[in-house]
Amino acid sequence: MRSKLLDLSKYDTDKIPNGYLQWYDPVFQPLVDQEITLLELGVFRGGSLFLWRDYFPRSTIVGVDLQRPSDWRDPERIHFLEGSQEDTTFLSKAAEQLAPRGFDVIIDDASHIGRLTRISFWHLLENHLKPGGLFVIEDWGTGYWDDWPDGRTCRKPAVWQSWCLRLFQKLKLVPDSGDAYNHSFGMVGLIKELVDEQGAPDLTRGKLCNASGRKSKFESLRVFPSIVVVEKARQ
Repeated sequence: MRSKLLDLSKYDTDKIPNGYLQWYDPVFQPLVDQEITLLELGVFRGGSLFLWRDYFPRSTIVGVDLQRPSDWRDPERIHFLEGSQEDTTFLSKAAEQLAPRGFDVIIDDASHIGRLTRISFWHLLENHLKPGGLFVIEDWGTGYWDDWPDGRTCRKPAVWQSWCLRLFQKLKLVPDSGDAYNHSFGMVGLIKELVDEQGAPDLTRGKLCNASGRKSKFESLRVFPSIVVVEKARQ
């Protein structure tokens, strides 16, 4: 695996202590020696940009964050841009300038807010990711956190605090405890939306089950702890 060949101690990024490279290594292995252009949203001080530049030795790396460090100077094969993930005009201009044929890989490590992540995901996937390209969303589990702006842990709606809950549990129509009843919020809600898109052929088929639905915009959808990888449909 590629990460085993790097001195990971020299990169200022939480991807390493969080153990994310164990998921990235098998996903990125086919791309390691290719000439790719990678975009990452949310790069803080830019440490992950050096990781990706060394990880993909023939790559061009583009990073975006709300503010660049004042002393930053773009090193070889790295471009650090100031901008917001919800600014689709900015994202398109950056893509047209640095990846006119589309990005091979896009990583979202920005706000971890469902509404904002949704904007950049669909805009970039549909307009600026190559067919067969990879889109990675990091830290989607924030949608489960009570202390995150749009997060919420597993909790039962008030209506279940009644005899209805006990009856439904007896009939085994709902879990006994500790399970998620509804996660239509935040990043978790977005991931469920992506699952729906992967199921588009069945979701959009005719009501009488005799008409084919549309194809998914995804070739595949892989869900790992903290990371989701979408492969864009090839045609």
